[in-house]
Amino acid sequence: MQNQLSPKKYIETKGRKLPFGDCYISEEWKARGLASIIISKLMPSGNYIFGSYLIDIFCLGLKDTMYKFNISEIEFKEMLETFESRESTVKCDVTTIHNIIYGAIDYADELGFKPSKDFDLTQHLLNPDLITDEIDEIEFGKNGKPLFIAGPFDNSKRILAILHQSVGEGNYEFITEPGY
Repeated sequence: MQNQLSPKKYIETKGRKLPFGDCYISEEWKARGLASIIISKLMPSGNYIFGSYLIDIFCLGLKDTMYKFNISEIEFKEMLETFESRESTVKCDVTTIHNIIYGAIDYADELGFKPSKDFDLTQHLLNPDLITDEIDEIEFGKNGKPLFIAGPFDNSKRILAILHQSVGEGNYEFITEPGY
């Protein structure tokens, strides 16, 4: 009986070496400041690993990430349909995807924010060598400043305190909804 690697160990050891399949991004990511990104990696078996990244280009960087392991082409298409039913998406080249993800993480790090803890694993589905000079053409922040748009799961007080400390009062913008 052959020893099989756990999904986590497989991704850590083989994830970067697997070829990319199609990649998708939310169509309005630049205007909204929030990019939902899906990447696929092709396994030798013909199945896929599906990686998802929620990117805040205005302030927080990588807010959330997850993966699905060893899914069939039919399951992958069903997941894409579910994703696209919530948000209009377009295919995107893998280099642009990398520039957005890593650029947002770097920008957020300068402000004092770390990527989602799950990035410790899903980073192995990416290849930092694919970052190009195109990264300098992407606007991080909004109009030259961080813009924090509070979401339902954000700790607004903590985030605003970090922004106040890192860039100073008046050097960032924020939009909060009542109760956030």
